[in-house]
Amino acid sequence: MKLIPLKIKVAVVRIKNKLETESGIVLTRSTGEVDRAKVIAIGPDVTDVRYNDVLLIDWNKASMTKIDDIPVYIISQDDIVAVYE
Repeated sequence: MKLIPLKIKVAVVRIKNKLETESGIVLTRSTGEVDRAKVIAIGPDVTDVRYNDVLLIDWNKASMTKIDDIPVYIISQDDIVAVYE
């Protein structure tokens, strides 16, 4: 299936954060934490991100659409907090 978001929309796959101490204790995430996602498709009017960019996204503020059973989210470019370089 080929996915092409419209206008300023971006298709992303969520990257799970694994918060762990040096001794190996896994920490739980706090609510409202900024999370990362990888870009898998971009709309024609998107100017600030590219394919495969890793983004910081506040999932509490982003308006998302989950596609069937596939963990792909369509978000607006305006909901992207930052791009990792």
